[in-house]
Amino acid sequence: MSPPPSETLVRRLLFRAAKRRPRALLRSSIPHATDTDPNRELAQTEPTAILFFVFLSIFMLLYAIVEKMHVR
Repeated sequence: MSPPPSETLVRRLLFRAAKRRPRALLRSSIPHATDTDPNRELAQTEPTAILFFVFLSIFMLLYAIVEKMHVR
């Protein structure tokens, strides 16, 4: 059982179009598998742990001052 003539024609046209493409267009501009960090998207760019401890100490200091003044 052979494919219908229109399907054969489409296959030939696609094959010809693929042959005509220059090799430069087939290559990707991004080199694959050269990134050293696979989780680059998930990497943190700012030191959140340092910020957490800085703001925690400021909050504790302000809380101690407010408690010492008996302000509620």
